[in-house]
Amino acid sequence: MKRPSDQQLRERLMQPSPKRQGQPVDAMTPPDQEMAVWVTLDMLKPYEHNPRQVQNPKYEEIKASIRAAGLKHKPPVTQRPGEKHYTICDGGNTRLQILRELYEETGESRFHAFYALYRPWQSEVKMLTGHLSENDNRGQLLWIERAKGVMDAKAMYEEESGDTLSQRELVKRLAEDGYQVAQSHISKMLYTVEHLLPTLPNTLYSGLGRPQVEKLISYREACRLIWERCTQEVEPQGFADTWHQTMAWFDDEGQTEMNWGIVVDRLCGMLADYTGVHFNVCELTLDNIVTYRKRRWDLEEHQAFEALDVELQQMRDPDAQPPSLYPPLPEPATGGAPVVKVPASDPGREPQSQPQTDPQAEQLPSPRTLSRDAPTDDERAESAELLRLREQVAALEREKQQLSESPSPSVSVFSEPASEADPVPMAAPAEEAGDWPEGAARTEAERAARLEGLTQSRWEETPGKRGYRHHLASELGVPSFDFEQLAPLAAPVLSGETTPPIADVWFIEGVEDEPRSLRIRIRELVQVIARWGGFGGSDVVIADDDGIGFDLNPLPEAADRRARFAWQALASLRGELNPEYPADATLWGALLGTHREEGAESAWDDAVLLRFFRLVRLIRRLREHLQGQQEAQS
Repeated sequence: MKRPSDQQLRERLMQPSPKRQGQPVDAMTPPDQEMAVWVTLDMLKPYEHNPRQVQNPKYEEIKASIRAAGLKHKPPVTQRPGEKHYTICDGGNTRLQILRELYEETGESRFHAFYALYRPWQSEVKMLTGHLSENDNRGQLLWIERAKGVMDAKAMYEEESGDTLSQRELVKRLAEDGYQVAQSHISKMLYTVEHLLPTLPNTLYSGLGRPQVEKLISYREACRLIWERCTQEVEPQGFADTWHQTMAWFDDEGQTEMNWGIVVDRLCGMLADYTGVHFNVCELTLDNIVTYRKRRWDLEEHQAFEALDVELQQMRDPDAQPPSLYPPLPEPATGGAPVVKVPASDPGREPQSQPQTDPQAEQLPSPRTLSRDAPTDDERAESAELLRLREQVAALEREKQQLSESPSPSVSVFSEPASEADPVPMAAPAEEAGDWPEGAARTEAERAARLEGLTQSRWEETPGKRGYRHHLASELGVPSFDFEQLAPLAAPVLSGETTPPIADVWFIEGVEDEPRSLRIRIRELVQVIARWGGFGGSDVVIADDDGIGFDLNPLPEAADRRARFAWQALASLRGELNPEYPADATLWGALLGTHREEGAESAWDDAVLLRFFRLVRLIRRLREHLQGQQEAQS
C-alpha cells in the first residue's frame, strides 16, 4: 500500500469529527446497588420528614466522638429520581448536622468531604420507616415522635393503595418495611395525634411518656362517656372543644408528668359546670369508669353509671323521687309525751320524758352481732325509741374519744354501773367486754398495727365512692361498714387485687344481697381462682346470668395439675365433678393442707383459700335467693 503524503495526512486531520447521535446529560444515572460514594456537605441534605423533632439526647456525646476520632459510621444516603442532591436515609440527620457545625468551627476538610454509603432509591414510605427504626435503635424517640411518624406512614400507605388501612394491616406493612410496633400501641398513637397533640403540644414534645399518655387517654374517654350520658343537658359534639379549653391550661414546656390530682379536679369541675351534675357524683363516676376499664369489666354490668343516673333522674324529674332522710324523723307518739333528744354536752342526763322499756331489749347490737341478712319491712320501720338510743350512743362515743385523748387520768362513764332508767351505758360495756375479740387492738396504734399485719395488699376507696356506698345503704335501711372499721375485729382479713376487700368471710353488705350483685361478685372471685390455675380470662370460665353466676368448659388436654385442682374446686361448687381430675378427698386435702406434696405447685395459698371460702358463702346465699324465688312462683 502506498504511503500517504504529508499533504494528504494534513487534509485528513483537518476533516471534522463525527456528529453526536444522543442527547447530552448533566449527571450520571444513580447506581442500582449499594456502594460507597465520595460526597461533600454541599451534595447532602437532611430528610424532610424526619420523625425526630427534638434534639437527640446523645447529641453532645456523638459530637465529641466525631471531633476526636472522625466519622466512624458513614451516614447512608439515597437519591430521589430527578434530584441532584443526596438525601439522608435510614437515620444520620444528627451526624450530618454535627459535621456541618464542626466544619464551621474548625474548617477541617475531613468534616467537609467523606465517603458515604449509597443505597438505591425505593420509596418515600420505606425511607420514613427506615428513619423510625434507626432513630429508635440509636436514640430513644419520644412517644409523640413515634406516633407522628406512624401517622405519616399510615397516610403514605393509604395514598399508595387508595384505600383505608386497618390497624392490623398497618402493623403488618410496617413490619415488612423494617419497623416493629405493637398493635396495642397503634390505636393509642393515632389517638394521641388526633386528640391530644392539638391540646398539649408542648407537654408531649417535652417528653410525656407512654404511661402518662395512656392515663390521659383513659380520663378523656371517661369524661366523654359521662358527657354523652348527659344528652339532655349538653350537646354531644361540644365535648371536644370543652376538653380542649379545659386541658390547654395544663400545657407546659418541660413537663414530663401530669399533676393528676389537679387534672381530675379540673375535669370533674368541667363536667359539673356544663352538665349540672354534682361534683362528687362526677368524681365517683369518673373513678368507676377508669378503674373498671382498667380491669376490663363491663361498665353497665358493674353499674359504673349508677350514681350518675340517679342524679340525672333527680335533675330531670325532681318530683319522681323526693329526697328522704335517714334515720327517719320520729313521728309524734299518740297519747304520750314527745321524745326529747339528749344533747351531746350532757350524755349521761336522763331524757325528760320517755316510755317505759325493758333495758335488756334496748341494748344495741355490736357490729359482730348485726343481722347478716336483709332487714324486713318491720325492721326498717324504726321506732323513735331506737333513734333516741342511737343519738345517746353517738354522744357517749364522742365523750369516750375526748377522755381517751386527755393526758390526765379520769374515770370513764363506761366503767360506771348503769341504772335501770338509762340502759345505754349498759349496752356499751356489754359490747366492749363480750363482743370485742380477745387480743384485739384497743388503741389507734394497735388497731393500725393489727390492720397492717392482717392486710395482704392495699385497697384504696375514694371518699366519693365510700360516701355514696354509705348513702345507698342508709336509703335502703341496711348496714354498711368500712374495711378499716371491721378489719381489726375480723380474722382473717384480705384486701385488694382486682376484687373488693374481704373484711369478713361471712358478712354480706345489704346493698349487695340480691342475685344480680351476688353473681357479679361470684364471677370476680372465680376469675381470681382461675388465674391462679392458669386459665383465667380464657373461654374455660363463662358467665351464667341464670344460675350461680358462672359455668365451666372442659380444660385443654395439656392442662397441668394446678389447673385441674382449680377447675375441680370450681366444678365442685356447681356439683359437676370430673372423674378424671383429683378426687374429693385429694381436693379437700389440698384445701386443708393435709395432702401437701413435696415441691408441688398445686398447694393452695392463703389468699386463694380465703377467696374460695368467701365464694362458698356467696354461692350459698345466692342459692337461698333462687330457692325463695322458686317458692314464691310456686
